[in-house]
Amino acid sequence: MKSVEAPLLLKGLVLDDRRTRYVLVALDWCRLQTGAYDLFRRKLAAAAGIPETQVALQCTHTHGAPIADLDAQLLLDRYPGAPVHVDAGFLKEVASRSAIELGSALSRMRPFTHVGVGRARVEHYASSRRVPLNDGTVKSRMSSCRDDELVRAPEGLVDPWIRSVTFFDGSRPLVRLHYYATHPQSHYGTEGSPDVPGFVRARLEKEEGIPHLYFTGCGGNVAAGKYNDGSEAARERLTLSLLAGMRESIASTRVSAVSSLDWKTADVRFAVRKEPVFAEERLRKDLADPKAPDAARLKAALGLAWYGRLKDRPGVDCSRLRVGPATILHLPGEVFVEYQLYAQSLRPAEFIAVAAYGEGGPGYVCLDGSAAEGGYEPTGSYVGPPSEARLKSTLEELLR
Repeated sequence: MKSVEAPLLLKGLVLDDRRTRYVLVALDWCRLQTGAYDLFRRKLAAAAGIPETQVALQCTHTHGAPIADLDAQLLLDRYPGAPVHVDAGFLKEVASRSAIELGSALSRMRPFTHVGVGRARVEHYASSRRVPLNDGTVKSRMSSCRDDELVRAPEGLVDPWIRSVTFFDGSRPLVRLHYYATHPQSHYGTEGSPDVPGFVRARLEKEEGIPHLYFTGCGGNVAAGKYNDGSEAARERLTLSLLAGMRESIASTRVSAVSSLDWKTADVRFAVRKEPVFAEERLRKDLADPKAPDAARLKAALGLAWYGRLKDRPGVDCSRLRVGPATILHLPGEVFVEYQLYAQSLRPAEFIAVAAYGEGGPGYVCLDGSAAEGGYEPTGSYVGPPSEARLKSTLEELLR
């Protein structure tokens, strides 16, 4: 990072029903995983006086921000001259500051009586990153794209709706939460930035004078590529498109009185990849090789940290919050949009919002057949068959 366009924020909400508390957090980082994810969640839970399973910690997945894996750095530390992944001292300091702020917030709790839900279509933003070809394989259409053939290709499978949840005290809105499924970034570079969702969030906060939190849904295979060539003009169009969708979603809000909160957790047990390139022995060899490119050694450390986490704790918890008319799911990894659509199909009459990018260790959570199709996402996934069936079973458990 050479400059900062706008601050990267950790924005959170504490809910208290006089029996216990629940914490929802959106962090403007790319991914938090294994030891780093555990560190943040442990400190936040301690500050709130609750179990870690009652902290839903999600990244917005902006790309002008860190990927942080403390366990991966500990593995790299074993090899003199290995590339540096993350500054452990900095990571601990940020997590501690976050916990202090959460503790301070407990003295400023405000009552809420109603919850509102709304949704609206976001036009000309999300498009599938996996464009099917005639031979059954796919070609990748990334967050910015200048390939005319890929730009002309159909939008593909997306969830076009942004969903908004508002907490009210009587008729007065206190805070709004927004959920939309796409990779959020508009461009790549060396600039720290919350990118388009952060810009929109800030504008609405200035207009309304209340906090807005943004959560990225199951956008692992969704990005802005069809509508973004990486130019400043395209970036402004994306910003205005998301802003219009958020405003319309807010305007559509339907409000209901609330008498209780309901929180449920369920574990998913991901299976690891079986291909030789993802084998633990291969990753250890890459990590230890002083002649290997830095990127290969970093990728090996991230994979090995994830495998170590699964050996220590095979289950990864997911959670579901029901409050008034809103059902909100919190999931790990860069989950494909098909999982979000599947969850919504289980309760088609209900309002279901999804926040992904919790525990980032899995990387992409593809479908079981994705690797055979090719494309980018399977190259960055550390989970394989039968993970699709297992995650869908967990969704069924949460929504039962």
